This record gives sequence, structure tokens and C-alpha cells, in this order.
Amino acid sequence: MLLPMERSTATNHAAVLDAARTLFADHGYRGTSMKDIAEVLGVRAPSLYNHVASKQDILHAIMDKAMDRAITALDEALAGISDVSEQLRRATESLVLDFLRYPAEVTVCNNEVRSLDPGNRIAIVAKRDQYAGRLRKIIEQGCRSGRFQTRTPQLAAFAVLEMGNGAKSWFKASGRYTDTYVAGEYGEFALRVVGCTDSSGRSPSAKGPQRSKPQVS
Repeated sequence: MLLPMERSTATNHAAVLDAARTLFADHGYRGTSMKDIAEVLGVRAPSLYNHVASKQDILHAIMDKAMDRAITALDEALAGISDVSEQLRRATESLVLDFLRYPAEVTVCNNEVRSLDPGNRIAIVAKRDQYAGRLRKIIEQGCRSGRFQTRTPQLAAFAVLEMGNGAKSWFKASGRYTDTYVAGEYGEFALRVVGCTDSSGRSPSAKGPQRSKPQVS
């Protein structure tokens, strides 16, 4: 059963993306029609084309927005940070926070790259590779400088990049831990993955409050 939005909500480009994002995450791109999106918005399907060109354009816009947001957050997390261990910690925190705060968009990005038209797929994969490459570069730099002791920097990078998915799989906003606390802890985990023995101390975001009862499913 598709639940319509409040009828007073104006239908615009952002509203269409919001409705489609949730449907794509829950039912998949191919399992969602323009009619389904329109039903959620409480409008007729033809009216959607006043705001978007096609369902494919909606998918690309969702992914493009998600990747730009993640890249910007990474830029902000690393701004002014020269210590390689602190760079890795903050990059990991940024990654995990993005997964925890935008789970539907992350699900779409993870599952629907294959549904993109070739040109759109190339553009999104390039941004995804740019993001992952920056994290790999931090780990490689740490290994070259002797700060990180992992024997396999590439595997360590894969492990760190998967931390967002790991946290997303169990995290609930109503649970014991705040998203900032979880991100901070995962930043610490990343330093252990690369064998960092001389980190510069926990960043402030790792000291976020905890709640009373964990929600792990």
C-alpha cells in the first residue's frame, strides 16, 4: 500500500525526488512506476512531467545529489587536517554519518547503479570512484609514512569503505547510540583496521551522547 503525502504539499522537483527515493529504496527502480510516484504525491502521473523528464532522470538526480553531498561532506571533514590518522578518522566518520542520515538514498545508490543508462552510469561511477579514491589515498599515504602498519592497504580501504553499510544495517535513530557517536566509534575502528599505533586522539564528534537501550536487529 502506497501512502500518499499530505495533499497540501506542493508538487515540485524536490517533492518528486523525495517520493521516488523512498519508493526506489523500498521497491526498486524497476518495481516503481511513475504512477506509483504520482500516487504518493496525490497527483496524476502525467503532471509529474511538468517537473521531471523521465523516471531515468529521477534516478540519476537522486544519485547525483547523494554523491555530491557525500563529496562535499568529505571536503568539509578533511579541510585543514594534515595528520594522516586524523584524516582517516574524519573521513570514516563522514562516510558513516552519510549512511546513517540518508539510508534511503544510500540504498538506491548501492542497488540501482545497474539501472542507470550508460551515460548516467559513467558519471555516477566516476563520482563514486573519486570518493573511494580519496580514502584509499589517505591509507596509502599513511602506509608510506610508516604511520599505518597494514600489509594490504587496498584490502584495508575496502574494509573501511564497507563500514557505512555495516553501520546502516543495524542502526536505528531511536536506539541507544546517536549517529555521531556511532560515526566516532567507527572512526576509531578504521584506525585499528590500518594498524595505526600513534593516532592523535579522539575527535569531538566521537563523544556524542548515548541513549539507554540499543536497537540492533
